[in-house]
Amino acid sequence: MLCSAADVLSCLVQVDDMSQQASPQLAKMQRKQVNALKILYTSDTHVYPSYFDRLLTAAEQIRPAVVIVGGDIIPDWRGGIQASIESHKAWLRNELLPRLEDFRARCGEVPMLLDFGNDDIAAARFLLEERDGKDLHLLHMQLVKLDEHLAVAGYMTVNPTPFGLKDGEKPDCRDSSGLHEVGVKIAGSITSTGSETPFVLDRVAGTIEDDMDELSRMLESDAWREFSFIFVSHAPPRDTDLDRTNTGSNVGSTAVKRFVEKWGPSGRLIASLHGHIHESPWRTGQVWQYLHGVPCFNVGQKTKLLRALLIDTEDVVESARLVLIGKSGEFSIREKGEWFPEG
Repeated sequence: MLCSAADVLSCLVQVDDMSQQASPQLAKMQRKQVNALKILYTSDTHVYPSYFDRLLTAAEQIRPAVVIVGGDIIPDWRGGIQASIESHKAWLRNELLPRLEDFRARCGEVPMLLDFGNDDIAAARFLLEERDGKDLHLLHMQLVKLDEHLAVAGYMTVNPTPFGLKDGEKPDCRDSSGLHEVGVKIAGSITSTGSETPFVLDRVAGTIEDDMDELSRMLESDAWREFSFIFVSHAPPRDTDLDRTNTGSNVGSTAVKRFVEKWGPSGRLIASLHGHIHESPWRTGQVWQYLHGVPCFNVGQKTKLLRALLIDTEDVVESARLVLIGKSGEFSIREKGEWFPEG
């Protein structure tokens, strides 16, 4: 069904097929009460040049409490890594940052949370850092407060991939690094030095599991221990319905999965939002699943219609909707049994 801005709240009604997937009752009973906040989430807007603009155009009509983009945002590749550094900077300067300034002028009360994913060139990230806390809030290894009871915990690094850009990659776990899996490249390049520099992944330099431990320490600190939170990780959890490739392999992060499993029983983690493996929903037929009582999502991405997720934090599963956004920012909010139409 097509929804106008006035219709959006009425579209957030019960989804019977989701409710039939029973979550562990203990986790549900322990989950802390949070205020109702409407969140618009997507990832991997880099698959099509106009997707970021489409997202903000739709957000101006939907008016969620917050917009979150979980990595891989820049579409402007010009061949190799070195040749694309300046084009990534130019796209941020000329496209993303002016559009964010315009969005802030129109919807100043709606914060934008985002960060680079593994396909974004780190040499350009300083341009986002300069606007952090103003037109945007960076996510990676950060806790971002949404209200007095709810925060977002962000993590954008992924486990080793077959790709040459290694800015956003690390070995996965101390006991299962992923460095020697079939198809993975451990040698590639980084750009955090300012230019393309040869680099080899090595667990001695740290793992995603190490970072998950640090993120847990942050969440356990006095400043944050009373907050519930949403986890935004570019990489999906390993061996789930959210990390299946076209070849049938599951390539998500074990460390991310362990993090969700650790925090699920606490009742503080109310949802886990992912991306990275664009095709997974079409390989598994699922865009979400419970993991230790936590609803985890990857709505996927294609080049025809931007796919996004709309949730209400008061009841994530019952409220979850797929949003399909067209080329002029027109959007439809899909109901029961409509998660895989033309999007």
